[in-house]
Amino acid sequence: MRFALNKFVPRTAIAGGRASELFLLVALLLGGAGRAHPFLTGLICLLSVGLLFVEGQRFSWAGRSIFFKIACFLWGAWFLLLLAQVTPLSPTIWHGLPGRDGAVAIYELAGWTGKWHALSLTPDKSWAVIFVSLPPFLMFLLSSRASREDLRRYLVIFLGAATLSAALGILQFGAGAGSPFYPYDTAHQGAGVGLFINRNHQATFLLLAIILSPALHALGAERRSRAARGGRGGLMVFILAMILSGGVLATTSRTGIMLLPFAILVALGVAYIAGATGRKLFWGLGAVALIGLAMIPTPIVQHILERFSTVAEDDRGAYWSNTRHAIGQYFPAGSGLGSFRTIYPMVEPLEQVGPLRVNNAHNDYLEVALEAGLPGVILVFLVVALIVGAVIHGLRRSNPPRRRALILACAGGIFILMGFSLVDYPLRMRSIAVVAALLLGLIMGAPAPSASQRKGAVPKARSAILAVLALLAAWQVVAIQWARSAILAQDGESAVEVAPWMAEGWSIRADADDRADKPEAAIVPARAALAIAPLDAVAVRALGLGLLAQGDRPRGNSMLETAAILGWREEVTQYWLVGRALEFRAFDAAIARMDALLRRDRATQALLSQLVAISADPQGRQAVISALAVKPGWRQAYFNALGREADVSTSLAMITGLDRTSAPVSANETALIRWRLGDRGDWQSVRHIWAAGHGKGLVGDGGFAIATETLDKSAPPLAWRSTGLAGAHVVIADPDTSWDGQALMVTSDGFAQGPVLAQTLVLAPGRYHFSFLYQPRGQGGSGVAWRIICPEEEMPAPALALRWKNMREGWKKGEALITVGAQCPVQQLQLDLEGNDAISSAFFIDDVALGPVDSSAH
Repeated sequence: MRFALNKFVPRTAIAGGRASELFLLVALLLGGAGRAHPFLTGLICLLSVGLLFVEGQRFSWAGRSIFFKIACFLWGAWFLLLLAQVTPLSPTIWHGLPGRDGAVAIYELAGWTGKWHALSLTPDKSWAVIFVSLPPFLMFLLSSRASREDLRRYLVIFLGAATLSAALGILQFGAGAGSPFYPYDTAHQGAGVGLFINRNHQATFLLLAIILSPALHALGAERRSRAARGGRGGLMVFILAMILSGGVLATTSRTGIMLLPFAILVALGVAYIAGATGRKLFWGLGAVALIGLAMIPTPIVQHILERFSTVAEDDRGAYWSNTRHAIGQYFPAGSGLGSFRTIYPMVEPLEQVGPLRVNNAHNDYLEVALEAGLPGVILVFLVVALIVGAVIHGLRRSNPPRRRALILACAGGIFILMGFSLVDYPLRMRSIAVVAALLLGLIMGAPAPSASQRKGAVPKARSAILAVLALLAAWQVVAIQWARSAILAQDGESAVEVAPWMAEGWSIRADADDRADKPEAAIVPARAALAIAPLDAVAVRALGLGLLAQGDRPRGNSMLETAAILGWREEVTQYWLVGRALEFRAFDAAIARMDALLRRDRATQALLSQLVAISADPQGRQAVISALAVKPGWRQAYFNALGREADVSTSLAMITGLDRTSAPVSANETALIRWRLGDRGDWQSVRHIWAAGHGKGLVGDGGFAIATETLDKSAPPLAWRSTGLAGAHVVIADPDTSWDGQALMVTSDGFAQGPVLAQTLVLAPGRYHFSFLYQPRGQGGSGVAWRIICPEEEMPAPALALRWKNMREGWKKGEALITVGAQCPVQQLQLDLEGNDAISSAFFIDDVALGPVDSSAH
């Protein structure tokens, strides 16, 4: 096969003109915006519809390779699969499909036992997938018949967009989070996402560009003289590889950084195979690799590598496990393409619920298996097998070196995409999907049709059919993306007017009626939503509440109870289920739903107060203890509410109950309880709470291991506080020669005198041994004095008579005996600065401790 890819294809407005290049440029620059920008997606899809109409009129099988023909059949199978998923099926068929039990139960409660429904549980979203598949399909057709000049222009556009995205990403990384250089709102603030909303997608895009950069130089080499081959072009590729590699590092994407060496190696292979000029590129790209190795010790690279230490904390493993569980429920039929966001909440464990919603499986193979079932898995397998066969055929030594170099570059790019698809969803970004289709078309490309085959008028019937299909497709693209824009704005009315076949528009309308205290009005839009998507959680809730408002309590209650199978995320449903469970004193069920609300940062004071009330009930207390034992994020908020509202007996019962679990209460968690009890003067209860909450010693945090770096001016009993003494400063620090980890560092300007640190104590009457460690820094400065102050006494407390003992590494130990009388139920331990020598100084304090010296202290 000659390398002159379709060299003799005539230049036309579509293949060789500017229309296809404009489409590619728009797709690459705007295709990284994601689902939050439907109008940008709509523009890309509309351009592809127009170009597909023109390209379809000149499509011919003649002269095409067997690989191209098989690829076209697989594209056809993909579109047929989508059509099959949205085709209505009789109840006898779709009721029997795996995983449809919940949908069937909802339909029976709605009175639709005989209703037909599509295989997909979200047919509106499956239908939309057809139209977002058009841009990559168009790019596949264009690249599979591209001439060398067309191909060079495509690669120039792609590498230009990648360079722009890399430079923007480096700028974003350097400017930090909150900089104005992000074109879209992104959760990856501080990382270099470039023209994307996701750092992994940016990394994928740039790695593809690194691999293809030497292929562009190889394509253009024949047009230059031998003397010019290795000069300016090789230098440009070297500079380009440096910029793109820097852009990959700026993403801080772990997978991207791991695949960067592979991309450079493939680029080296492409350059080497390409010939004499390529060998010069080989050494240039080798220099890029060496520079990258030399950068490893630098702070910026070390900062990036720190992200690898958090791999164990990554949630992807949980996503994959939950998705595999869902696959087991819906395989082999699948749940329907586009249904992941509906299905995943139904298998999401309570302990994994959080403020953010899981929108994708972060593994495209698992997501395809869930949504497309066995047909999708077979299709993926056939596509991979076809790519392997075409690559092996293209790498035969009988092909020209530059042809083999191009095939190697495309194969390396597809491998990058397959690797990223294991941990992310790159092909769901329009720009990356278009590049993937470009690579696929180049691998499957075939010689152009002969001149005789190209001649002849296009049949009018074909033109008419294509025109009708193009108009219908354009209408659907506009309607779908317009409706999605309205849905994002929570404008259900507009969404329904534009695209009445989309369930979310009806669901938003039903929710709006329900929240406007018009539950009966929500019945009609809720039923319309469920007729399309039977597992729409909002519509199920709205219909249930509407039936209750109509007086149909049996069906309304059953509908809302059935809504429990739809997961933990529909807020109003969770509140209703809480009330329903408490009505029957089903505390475990009620606490689970409350837990779900609190995990999603829905921690209203009313909800926390309800939890405290349940804690006071001996039957409900154990359910609360079980929820707290897994250390949910709202645990501290609960203890704060307990301190505000509960009596001492309830607080002690909760603390004692948690002590029997693997997550006993810490002293920090009871801080507000102690504070409130102290405000009420109930010092005996403070002592009990401190002991029950595993407070260590008679002095709280004597080793300064719990306190934050800077102490506040107020604190609960048995916690340190700063007095804010002018000229002095206290901070928790790590001494160069520490006694035991952190210590309190006190600095003075030499003029400060008076109390600098204090803690409220609740010592029982008796005699105590007091001790602390002291390490001075510098020359001169303030001395220290400790006092035990009884607020009940008006006389000033004398300084403790300290005895000093030298310890290791410059530390000294101060000791004293103190007596606490029965008339002093609460005390203040206070550290004072003494002296006024105008010499600034600093010292460390550590291991402050108190212990009884006889049985009278208890």
